[in-house]
Amino acid sequence: MTTRIIAVLLAAVLAVVGAVLLISYVRGADDRAFAGAELTQVLIVKTEIPAGTSGAELGTTVDLKSVPVAYVAAGAVTDVSDLKGLVAAVSLEPGEQVLASRFVAPDTFGADGGTAAVPKGLQEITVSLDLQRVVGGALVAGDLVGVYGSLQADNTDSARTQLVESEVLVTSVVRDAAVDASAVQTSGAILVSLAVTADQAQRIIYALEFGTVYLSQQSTDVTPPTGGPVTRGVFAG
Repeated sequence: MTTRIIAVLLAAVLAVVGAVLLISYVRGADDRAFAGAELTQVLIVKTEIPAGTSGAELGTTVDLKSVPVAYVAAGAVTDVSDLKGLVAAVSLEPGEQVLASRFVAPDTFGADGGTAAVPKGLQEITVSLDLQRVVGGALVAGDLVGVYGSLQADNTDSARTQLVESEVLVTSVVRDAAVDASAVQTSGAILVSLAVTADQAQRIIYALEFGTVYLSQQSTDVTPPTGGPVTRGVFAG
């Protein structure tokens, strides 16, 4: 009986040792394959990146890894700053190299009816505004906008206009379906979806419900207002 128990324990130990050796061998396979090869670093996709994701939002979705020079694809990106101002034209899958050719200007992506991905932690709201309130309808998915709100005077406050939120990501733009795709919409409302925090959503919705809203097209280095809200007194100087 004792001999049988010892044999079972010995078999178990040998199985564990064998498994450890196999794992070590597999883990070392890449090192052996790369041995003697000239290496360079490129960005590799770590988690799925949806089409429309801003290059500035890649964050922890990519890793900088060493790969043999012979395996580096044309246009492989080594620094996320190279993708500033661009968005992913297609979905990127884990394990693939990040290529510059897969990123395009937001106006190119949006012009094809694309939608920008909502960054993690944000939510999406949609505003319906006339053309003159959305830069003449020039906005597309991937753009950054400033949200300006104007409130009428009441018993306690004077009428005012102020920048409610800045550098808000446009996730989609829906124009009047009655307008031919090849034509420019010259009237009517446009639906603009925005990626916002809960606090931003509250402020924007308040401005929509109790005042009027304008969107401005912005860049990532936009200069913020130097003063507070514009009132009649401030306007008159």
